[in-house]
Amino acid sequence: MSKTCTLIDSKGGHFIVFGCDKMTLTNLTISAPEQNRNTDGIKISHKIGINITNVQIGTGDDCVAMISGIKKVGFRIHGISVGRLGANDGETDLEDIVVINCTFNGTSNALRIKTWAAPLNTTLNASSFVYYEDIVMNNVQNPTENSHVQISNVAYKNVRGTSATDNAVNFKCSEVRPYQNITVEDINLWRYVGQKGLGNLSNFCSHVHGASYGKQIPRFCIPLSATPRSAYN
Repeated sequence: MSKTCTLIDSKGGHFIVFGCDKMTLTNLTISAPEQNRNTDGIKISHKIGINITNVQIGTGDDCVAMISGIKKVGFRIHGISVGRLGANDGETDLEDIVVINCTFNGTSNALRIKTWAAPLNTTLNASSFVYYEDIVMNNVQNPTENSHVQISNVAYKNVRGTSATDNAVNFKCSEVRPYQNITVEDINLWRYVGQKGLGNLSNFCSHVHGASYGKQIPRFCIPLSATPRSAYN
């Protein structure tokens, strides 16, 4: 366990977790100027079983970067973006990622699965069983954004707040590897326009398959299903 620690203005990644199992990070504060690139808050690779709670992160790059070979990760933190997948040959899969009760304030991205296009001779990897619930966004540029990488079994539930851009959702998926079994439930996102109040948003979807449930503001590009249910089993 690592707890009650403050990391400020690292020249690179602040907190790196590599090749260990069953770890808890709690009560951490990580800070770097917005303009400083490659200052990831927490970078995780080849890890099974990690819980991150009560962590506040504001950096010039990913708040949390999950790179390769990660299973059973849980987040309950303030301000998070998740990347990356497919940047290097030989990476292993990401599985069982849970993000609950998180707030994003003025971030460039929020619920992001950042993937890289890979050469045709590169070993394909995948990300599956990713669950987001009780997410609040305040003036976020790209609230939801997702290559030769297979993404499947991703659920978004009870996501609400404001966007600084016109699109609430950007699912830019690969025609070769379309996203499978994406479920979206109870979404309430609006365009932030300062003193003018709130405006309407739109969505962009390409090569994505799944279902939507409950309230959808703005209307999602996957048809609404008739029977409400939990998006993640």
